[in-house]
Amino acid sequence: MIAKMREIEQVIEDSSGRALARYWPDWLAPSACEALWQALEALPWQRPEVQVFGRHHPIPRQQCYLGEPGCHYRYSGTLLEPEPLPPEVAALMANLNRFGGWGFNSVLVNRYRDGNDKMGWHRDNEPELGPSPQLAILSLGAARPLRLGWGREDVVAQPLGHGSLLALEPGVWHGLNPSRRVQEARVSLTFRAVIPGFHCRA
Repeated sequence: MIAKMREIEQVIEDSSGRALARYWPDWLAPSACEALWQALEALPWQRPEVQVFGRHHPIPRQQCYLGEPGCHYRYSGTLLEPEPLPPEVAALMANLNRFGGWGFNSVLVNRYRDGNDKMGWHRDNEPELGPSPQLAILSLGAARPLRLGWGREDVVAQPLGHGSLLALEPGVWHGLNPSRRVQEARVSLTFRAVIPGFHCRA
């Protein structure tokens, strides 16, 4: 399913030259993108509530968390139990792990129905992700800029196109702002390496 290889890797940096992420603009072939999009349509999409400043709100997007058994993931006060990996997503994750030398075992799939849907400014620092969290994002559908930075200053807006792959440096902050210009849907598959059984320990 890999359309291009490491030769087209781009390094995304802030103004000081510090690396934020690596980017492959055409990582997944168009035919594979179409097949994957069709497979994701069958997912049990949800809009769970998350806790923000002590109040509960439904997330401004749809999501489905997939992964291997025992790979529970907690964020914003919500513990996510993984749905089984569909064959198409399991094969994609195996390709990713071979490609980047990663150890991904779960993926949070987000569907942004149009430009009104968004993702708040955050970074991966949950304990079940270990001391150096691995994070890679495969994008499908409408191209939208993901904001990246080592804090709220010196933020880079990196457009993520259809079939692109972005691998963030551990600890990089990121977020997706709303946009009135975007009318089409975007789906992002955010791959992580979760410590199995972390939330099942006594």
